[in-house]
Parts: sequence; C-alpha cells; structure tokens
Amino acid sequence: MNPFTLDEAVSLIYHLAVLKKHVLQPGQKYSITQIGHICGVLTLNDQIEIAIKFHDGMRQFTKEEFYSQVTLLDNQDK
Repeated sequence: MNPFTLDEAVSLIYHLAVLKKHVLQPGQKYSITQIGHICGVLTLNDQIEIAIKFHDGMRQFTKEEFYSQVTLLDNQDK
C-alpha cells in the first residue's frame, strides 16, 4: 500500500477512531477508554504517519497499519 500523502493524513486530524479489535455492534456505546483522537501527523524516514491519542497512551500508524487496525467513528457511533 502507498504511504499517506500529507493531504490524506491532515484530513484525518480531529476524527475519532477505535481499534478494530474493540469495534462494537451497532447501537452499543463505546467506553471513553476505547475511543482515540487523531491528533497529529509525523514524518519518519520519509514516511508520513498518523498519531492517535488513546486514554492509555499515544500510538502512531503508517497508512497500511491504520487501515488494517483502526476504524473511524462517525457521529452516530459515539
């Protein structure tokens, strides 16, 4: 998979996300500890990564890791 472009990565800032391993059935509510906030963009070794702040710490994801491990939440999922 191609790496994030700067525009792609920046467009995700301020979105809420949850790890796919914590995805709930429709209608169920997430715990505040399961929801992450996309808060930044990093450039490491010429590759752009997304930074997500979760309750228990910060994690960073390449584009491939992001799409395989993270689901974005829309307003109705919170």
